[in-house]
Amino acid sequence: MNENNIKFLNDIKVLDFTSHYSGDLSSMFLSDFGASVTKFVTKNKANFQSDLFWNRNKKIIKYSNTNDLNKSEIIKFINQSDVLIYDFQLNSNEYKSILSNIQKVNNKNLIICHISAFPKTSKFKDEPMIDEMVIARAGEMMILPGLGKPSPKFLMHPIASVGGGINSATAIISALISNMISIKQINNINSTLLGGLLLYASNPYQGDKWRDFGKPYGGAPFYSNYECADGFIQLACIGSKFAQNAAIAIDIPEVIIAPEFESIFYRPVKRDKENYINTATRLYDLIAISMKTKTCAEWSKIFEDADVPYNKVNSIEETINDEQILHNKLIFEENNKKRIGKFININSNNSNLNSSKIIRRKSFTLPLEGFKSIEITNIIAGPVAGRILSNLGVEAIKLEPPIGEISRPLDLGYFKNLNRNKKGISIDAKTDQGKKIIKKLVQNVDIFLENMRPGAADRVGLSAKDLKELNPTIIQTHIAAYGHDGPYVHRPGLDPIAQSITGLQHIQGGGKKPVFLPMLAPTDFTAGGMAALGTIVSLYNKIKNGTGSTVHTNLLAGGMLLNGKTISNYLINSHIPKFINENQNGISDFNRAYKCKDQWIYIYCNNIPDKEVIDLINKKFNLTINNSSDIEKLFLSYNSSDLIRNLSIHDIHMCVVTNPKEDNYDFLINPITLKMITNKNNHPSLISLEMAHNMYDLGLKNKKVINCPELGEHNNKFLKQLGYREEDILKMYKKKIIFKN
Repeated sequence: MNENNIKFLNDIKVLDFTSHYSGDLSSMFLSDFGASVTKFVTKNKANFQSDLFWNRNKKIIKYSNTNDLNKSEIIKFINQSDVLIYDFQLNSNEYKSILSNIQKVNNKNLIICHISAFPKTSKFKDEPMIDEMVIARAGEMMILPGLGKPSPKFLMHPIASVGGGINSATAIISALISNMISIKQINNINSTLLGGLLLYASNPYQGDKWRDFGKPYGGAPFYSNYECADGFIQLACIGSKFAQNAAIAIDIPEVIIAPEFESIFYRPVKRDKENYINTATRLYDLIAISMKTKTCAEWSKIFEDADVPYNKVNSIEETINDEQILHNKLIFEENNKKRIGKFININSNNSNLNSSKIIRRKSFTLPLEGFKSIEITNIIAGPVAGRILSNLGVEAIKLEPPIGEISRPLDLGYFKNLNRNKKGISIDAKTDQGKKIIKKLVQNVDIFLENMRPGAADRVGLSAKDLKELNPTIIQTHIAAYGHDGPYVHRPGLDPIAQSITGLQHIQGGGKKPVFLPMLAPTDFTAGGMAALGTIVSLYNKIKNGTGSTVHTNLLAGGMLLNGKTISNYLINSHIPKFINENQNGISDFNRAYKCKDQWIYIYCNNIPDKEVIDLINKKFNLTINNSSDIEKLFLSYNSSDLIRNLSIHDIHMCVVTNPKEDNYDFLINPITLKMITNKNNHPSLISLEMAHNMYDLGLKNKKVINCPELGEHNNKFLKQLGYREEDILKMYKKKIIFKN
């Protein structure tokens, strides 16, 4: 993406003592926004590479051991810094040393962010920072789609680390803003890998009756990938219009009016899950026959002309040479090397207004209280960004058309989840009066957030130029599928398409058949998290300098961040990760799930040679194990508790793989995460609606979360704030300018 980001955090000094990828990403974002980042790395970390994208623009200092952390130079660094990030294990020597040094300095403005696997209040607080262990304990591993037999599936993409990195940077900048405008200060943050996972799994899989519907190829007939004559193509048709276009393009128009497929094209009020799956499978098989008759290039031309959301499923080599990826500078060349670019693009609006005097608030419950946003968002990415802002205290106003945004009529649990904690208004933007009201609203907010197709906002009088004229210091945040310009900008785009373009499906399939991650929606949630992060750093700039900003990110940027480590390895040594077996249970003998006599367990051992682990197993169980098959047979002959008791030693980590379907285990209300969720609401598609909320701990009291608003629920409130009288509002309802459910 654009390398000329404004350096909004150029007055901030950051110390990074982390060794885990989530910490690397957190300080990378801060560095991208202009902060001066000094990263401390132990000298025994032989594989450390300073030129990888997550270490860009950081000053690297190497130290030997914990004794080095006590040196006066370290204390001087701490005393002169604004932010300190670390991920030492609780009660380790390094942890104690860094806390001791912090206590020696008199830096009352220092924000300290500790990243751990689980919250400090959890019984698992001492567990090491291992993504796979968090995902296994959380139950996500058991509900991932994949190839082979039903079993825990290894997730190739580091969503817990990526989510944790986004969350940590978001919390840090929110604290910087709060401390700038408040008497009460936020000085301590606890961010976790669990919180990073909950950024994605925020609508709990345990409660959602449709959560496990996803197959390795997709979630619905026109929302799946298909094998062609020379590769695979992903379709992503949401709504009957796109599905009908696809059916006609594939030359099976008869299915549109066939009674047996009515539930595919015209969603009924109630759907029987089993019948729907059987019907969807029949239609999928019918489409699959047609798709094999043409090449990917032939289908691409057909779908392009028919305005059907599609893309070829890219290999890594195709990803790094994709024309839109290159246009966005997500891959760029420097010194004859291909590198990964920035994921969030921010430009200052260069307003000539002077910075307003900062008025310090005496008290607050959430760090971003007092700021307002208006959002025109739909599906996932946009609502995720708005939800993050609202959870941090922004008064979020969701503006919808007369029938609601595209997800509202579907009445699914994820819509209720992603739009909670917001206020709702419904206006017909095609009317002159509606446009006038929207412009007045824009004049009274700090943030404008949208994820429509590029150009859609312009058509209702909300172009970048319009917004700047209406509100010179407004923050404009735009989330697109492909970017705000470039070769694909005219195409409809959704998360499955971004997964296919950025190589996520190819890698998750182990380089064989692609595996689509439907309910996880990884590029949607990543882009939403990054949009919120970009918005918050722009808010920091607005307070400090009195200027507005324009934020751009997209689903492709989300996919490239998730696949960034894999792509980096490929660029260095052409390595592509492979699964250890056809059931996709892991990537090595000691980084995988095993079936035991009673249940599945996960074993992770990255610091001991495989031979030493095998020798230990042979000694403990008086056996002679030679290969993977022998290990599988051993594990099958013991209960999980016996294996964990005998093999869990230093550097060999094991845990039970939670199965939400069979264990009757409700992840979000167990003691691990009790404090990270909020209210349960009844909903037709759910057993219950439990929602992840506190993805990081800022040391503040929980505030009650309001439910997702009904369509137009808060029309009267905001119209009255704009000066409209009760009788004026009633007339607008009659003239169908504003709407209520």
